[in-house]
Amino acid sequence: MFYIGAQEFFFNLNNPILFSVLFSLALLCVIYIFYVHIIIPLNNAHHLEKENIELRTAKQMAMFSELDPEPVFRINTDGQIILANQAGKDLCGKENIDWLPVCTIFPVLNNYNLQELISSGIDFQFSAELNNCFFDIILKGVPDMHFAQIYCNNITERKKIEDELIQYQANLRELSKRIQKLQEEEKQKLSRELHDSFGQKLTSLKLNIELLKNGNSDFKNKHSIINDINVLLDSAMTEVREISYKLKPRVLDDFGLIPSLRSLCNDISKQSGIKGMFQSYKLEERLNPDVETGLYRITQEALNNMVKHSQANEFSVQLVKHPGFLRLMMTGWDLIFNK
Repeated sequence: MFYIGAQEFFFNLNNPILFSVLFSLALLCVIYIFYVHIIIPLNNAHHLEKENIELRTAKQMAMFSELDPEPVFRINTDGQIILANQAGKDLCGKENIDWLPVCTIFPVLNNYNLQELISSGIDFQFSAELNNCFFDIILKGVPDMHFAQIYCNNITERKKIEDELIQYQANLRELSKRIQKLQEEEKQKLSRELHDSFGQKLTSLKLNIELLKNGNSDFKNKHSIINDINVLLDSAMTEVREISYKLKPRVLDDFGLIPSLRSLCNDISKQSGIKGMFQSYKLEERLNPDVETGLYRITQEALNNMVKHSQANEFSVQLVKHPGFLRLMMTGWDLIFNK
């Protein structure tokens, strides 16, 4: 009787324990059905959509890479090339470079962990020289898709211009040193001329004036001293004009380059005894003052070097105007200057 009563009590719906068990089983069934028929399909749909988005993104990146005129490579985490545009294939000189280790193209990447670079998603920049071309390169990791894109920017022309600029700056420094040296030489030359010749004449003038000042000489001696003073003054004035002419001939400012060069050739010819000749063709108008001064100085230096270092019996200077440039020709030299 007790056993039958216990069964009736246990299986009675009013029993709270039985009700709790049944409710728990029903809840588990509902959860299971919800998970199987709702959660799992939604999760699968999410993964599928993610894969589709990644695939579309990869296709778009591949399409843009193919359209890029610069070399573009895609590598996996093992450092193997899985995609390259036509410019990249042309750079490597191969049509099929799939699964080629990227380090064979960019050896500098041997020093880095590509998997870490890709997973970090940080842009990694470096430079490389390939087939006599210089490139700025960016490796951009795509962590979600487990690969990296390598973009190459050809900077060969820019590098060439930078190298030319560096060389140009070096040439300017050398030219500046040369000009400074020439200026110092001219200053020393002028200093010697003033001291050795002009200074001696002034000293002689001072001594003669002192003799007159003391009044110890007779009339004939005073007359001789005055004549000496006049000769010294004439010589000093001539020397001052010559020094002034060497520094900057007045005729160059007043009449221009052609009369100045003709006068220069005549003076060199008289001083050296070397027969000289100057000719000009098709040049009638005045030039820029800096150009005229530069051409005059070049001719002056060249002729002075000819007198000092050559055994020439005669020389000639010709200045010819051509469309867009001037040609200055001297005995043994042929120089061209843009106007």
